[in-house]
Amino acid sequence: MKKLIGLAFMLILCCLMTTNAYSESEININLDGENIILDSDSVPFIDSNDRTLVPLRGVMEKFGAKVTWDEESRIAIVEKDDVKVEVPIGEKYILKNGTKMENDTVALIKDGRTYLPIRIVLESFGAGVGWNQLTKTVIINRDGSDSVVEKSDELRAMWISYLEFAELPKSESDFKSSIDKMFNRCVELGMNSVIVQVRPDSDAMYPSDYYPWSKFASGKQGLNPGYDPLKYMIDAAHERNLEFHAWINPYRVTGYSMDWNEVSDDNPAKIWLTDNVTYNDRWVLLHNGYYYYNPSISQVRELVVNGVSEIVKNYDVDGIHFDDYFYPSLDDNDVNKCFDKGEYQLCSSTSSITEWRRNNVNELVKAVYKEIKSQKPDVIFGISPAGYVNNLLSDNSHFVDINTWMSNDGYVDYIMPQLYWGFERKDYSGNPAAYAYENNLNTWVNLKKKGNVSLYIGLNMANAGSDIWDGNSVSEWLRYNDIIKRQVIAARNTNEVSGFAFFRYDYFNHDTTQNEVNNLTSILKSN
Repeated sequence: MKKLIGLAFMLILCCLMTTNAYSESEININLDGENIILDSDSVPFIDSNDRTLVPLRGVMEKFGAKVTWDEESRIAIVEKDDVKVEVPIGEKYILKNGTKMENDTVALIKDGRTYLPIRIVLESFGAGVGWNQLTKTVIINRDGSDSVVEKSDELRAMWISYLEFAELPKSESDFKSSIDKMFNRCVELGMNSVIVQVRPDSDAMYPSDYYPWSKFASGKQGLNPGYDPLKYMIDAAHERNLEFHAWINPYRVTGYSMDWNEVSDDNPAKIWLTDNVTYNDRWVLLHNGYYYYNPSISQVRELVVNGVSEIVKNYDVDGIHFDDYFYPSLDDNDVNKCFDKGEYQLCSSTSSITEWRRNNVNELVKAVYKEIKSQKPDVIFGISPAGYVNNLLSDNSHFVDINTWMSNDGYVDYIMPQLYWGFERKDYSGNPAAYAYENNLNTWVNLKKKGNVSLYIGLNMANAGSDIWDGNSVSEWLRYNDIIKRQVIAARNTNEVSGFAFFRYDYFNHDTTQNEVNNLTSILKSN
């Protein structure tokens, strides 16, 4: 055994640290209340296991330990008092006085430097190790006392949809028990937020002045369940330190799991279509077998805004959330599929019909944002559109003016594109797809830089362990069980992504997804 000469040791911070790629000057190390100044040529970075690396020698010598290197065995050795810690290169364990202690990452040599796991090493000497998210500081206490670990500001949200509600019992006691179980599971998985669908189909999971009771609350649209599911869910979430974001579909009236014959007589859509007056007959449109509110109608916008306003006013929600349901796919050359083309022809607009439709959605989004901020400025408003920008910019669907939303204030606080493709996705010609994960991620990061809107990423656990067609001979989702984990890491390393939402709760409990779930959870719970 001989002393290490000219070889800089580094430590992996296996503690509750943010994973953005901070520069050296942005990451601080505090030992017993004093900051340790790092050498200028030692720049921290994020490794493939999502760990932040910082220099060892300065830290451990300040800590009072002796550091040596056994070249023959390729083992780093740290000694202090009667404790000897040996860290073998390339192994997921260390030895403390000869006793093996498992670790979740390996020591390695990179560019002539040795990197070691700091948390497990320091805790072997009885130190306490923590992370202050607000000041980006590693906190080390020699006496082992708990360090104040600030809550990460990264959003880690679970989508809970009407499809989950459809499977839940409808009695008050059973519903509440099921919600408790779901939210406990979310905490167990490392989530800090839930995005819960409270208006799936022109309805409400709460007593509303504008919409009928949801069938997912009582079993039948318009039927009062006898209690307030939304109030209970918000309280249950906050008791578990989960943020609660109310998820709304603004235009959809019917769809999957909701037929027209199930729409209650007190639903605004049915009232407008059956009230024996003609002026409001096109406020609701039938398109490809489904009913939608007409986005071009000011009374529709007023209805949606009022529905948002009552939630923000009456409930302690942390956010309002829209998903990707705006305009359906249209065909202006087909009289049965041209949707609101009649309104366009009557309004004498100088804009193209595409621009006019985008502006209809813009008017709603601006009005919702304004109403939320007038009620409670701290409540955030965000939208989760479809993930491929080229589709959003199509002339026959969505009509989402993503460039305007992301480059101007007054529309949304965050955007959360649904990036549901893997790293190896190919297009139908067999070439790497523009919407393959990293290509798509980079597109959204560049959009984010145009303004002040936060960027979150939506990821899809439904893909895990399934034979999802992706243009490969064997689907990427069958060959790997850490895709979503790596997607999170890649997004974190851009230093531009502020959080994630995962679709959806039910898929986190399928047998086929458990390896992927466990790999993902390992990096959510460590943040």
